[in-house]
Amino acid sequence: MLFQNNLIDLTTLPQLDNTKMESLSPSYLKVSYLGTTIFFLILAAILMGIRLFAAFDIPFLVELGVGSGWLLLLVFSLWHAYEDFQIQGFAIRDRDLTYRSGVFFRRTTVIPYNRIQHAEVKQGPIERRFKLQGLEIYSAGGDGSDLYIPGLQAARADQLRDFIIEKVGRNEP
Repeated sequence: MLFQNNLIDLTTLPQLDNTKMESLSPSYLKVSYLGTTIFFLILAAILMGIRLFAAFDIPFLVELGVGSGWLLLLVFSLWHAYEDFQIQGFAIRDRDLTYRSGVFFRRTTVIPYNRIQHAEVKQGPIERRFKLQGLEIYSAGGDGSDLYIPGLQAARADQLRDFIIEKVGRNEP
């Protein structure tokens, strides 16, 4: 038998863009806003501490510039959290798990089940307050997680983890 390497008609390939993505929990937007706000409040406290305890006088224009920059970064970060929430989504298909994210740089990750080593759920203190969890996926050949899906209702995250573990355990092609 001779080796053959035939061309594939690219128009016949399945389109990932046509895949309906499931959105994250609406509570995750609140978690993102709260995390961003806490970060900026801590930053404001540090900046105020520097201003109050500085051994030298800080010019008014520098204070105005730093304060304006802080406010602009806060507004930008809140806008970015909202836009990212609108874009993030995942899909569970027959043979793989797909996750989409990114406001400026779109990222779509597709991990076939036969490459997944294990899955686990994680929950931070703010997520716990909103009864949310994140699903972390580890695949073969990596030294860390390859995919993290945040903002899932706790029951949904557990359900997805159990489904993935069962799917991986069957060792389907």
